[in-house]
Amino acid sequence: MEFLEEEEPVFALERLSSVPTPEPIEVCKCLLSAESSEEEVISERKKFVLSIVSRTENYLREHRIPELIRFILTKIIATQSKSKGSMNIADYIVQLLDECMLFRAGLSAAPVLFEERHLKAVIKSFDPNDRGWLSAGQVRRAFMTLGLSLEDLKLDEKIPTDIVLKLLETVQEQELHNLLVAGIP
Repeated sequence: MEFLEEEEPVFALERLSSVPTPEPIEVCKCLLSAESSEEEVISERKKFVLSIVSRTENYLREHRIPELIRFILTKIIATQSKSKGSMNIADYIVQLLDECMLFRAGLSAAPVLFEERHLKAVIKSFDPNDRGWLSAGQVRRAFMTLGLSLEDLKLDEKIPTDIVLKLLETVQEQELHNLLVAGIP
């Protein structure tokens, strides 16, 4: 029995040496007690698992997968509220992804979340008296309302509503395209 107990650690070390060495990972200082000045010792197996988790999180972030899932779920909710009967969600997701790939390839229109009528309604809410223009602040708030980014755009003090509509459509399509090509070299 003693012979087996001595052999087990050697066998375990041989197994660990065959596992590729993971990249070093950082340990959150909040996990270490304030009184302890000793470094936390992490087993090789735990380092290996944590490096896989870290690489997975980086991949998801790099390819913007959570944002893509959020876009798909939002489209499902919006479409389901419009449809009278029940729809097959799996078939709808396949159709939506096909439309996204065709858009990414430049072969079809963007399956954007906000249709032109939605964008016109938002613009109308900022221009209820039909002045025909929005201030730069109103344009920024319209973009924020729709969850679109307005980076790198210099706005005049008065922007005609037809230009704001075109700008909203363009930015919406650009953001969807950027989402669909995330992580592609």
